[in-house]
Amino acid sequence: MNTSRKTAIIVGALFIMALVLFLIGQAIYEPILGSPDYLDNAYPNRVIVIIGILLEFISALAVVLIPVLLFPILKKYNEVLALGYVSFRLFEAVLLSVAQIFKLSLVNLSQEYLNKGGVDVSYFKNTGNSIQSVIYWVDHDGLVYLFVFGIGGLLLYSALYKSKLIPRWLSIWGLFSAVAILTASVMNTFDISLVLAMVLVIPIGLQEQAMAIWLIVKGFNPSAIASESARTDIN
Repeated sequence: MNTSRKTAIIVGALFIMALVLFLIGQAIYEPILGSPDYLDNAYPNRVIVIIGILLEFISALAVVLIPVLLFPILKKYNEVLALGYVSFRLFEAVLLSVAQIFKLSLVNLSQEYLNKGGVDVSYFKNTGNSIQSVIYWVDHDGLVYLFVFGIGGLLLYSALYKSKLIPRWLSIWGLFSAVAILTASVMNTFDISLVLAMVLVIPIGLQEQAMAIWLIVKGFNPSAIASESARTDIN
């Protein structure tokens, strides 16, 4: 099996892993950290919360590996787009890591709150609100994260469209989805039709999984790989 085929399989698996681990991790900790009584419940349920957050952190590692593996291939077709995609995806991983650290700090805040016997509730709630406001902006549904994710998507699918490494209908779907998620981020921030904003996020999730399956089953377009290799040899 050649290098490009192996890369396609690994990248496809990482796209699937990133989404699955994120969904599982969030499902584990969100009922606790997202509840009004998180100060009472976060520390007593810290093992469950930490497991969920660790799964999300592993998901963020997958986000890092995807552009690193794709860069050697994409740069042959357009180095600027390839480098831009790596940069935005790494920034995305940093934002997610910051979000996970702040979520863990809510566990520590819960511990301090319980150690003080639940007194001075307003102080702990205000501190918790400040932590959650940071999480809101940099986590998966925050404006900063969605903007970075959307721009990274535009760069990736522009590179894939130009290179023809995957079918162009998949690349066009990705470009449309990236624009949709950028629109959703603005709508979510300004409380404009939140239901529609949530709907606009769906296409990118479906597209990434469809592309992941394509990469695992079909790999990159052999003719596009061969054409670029021949051009490189001539130069």
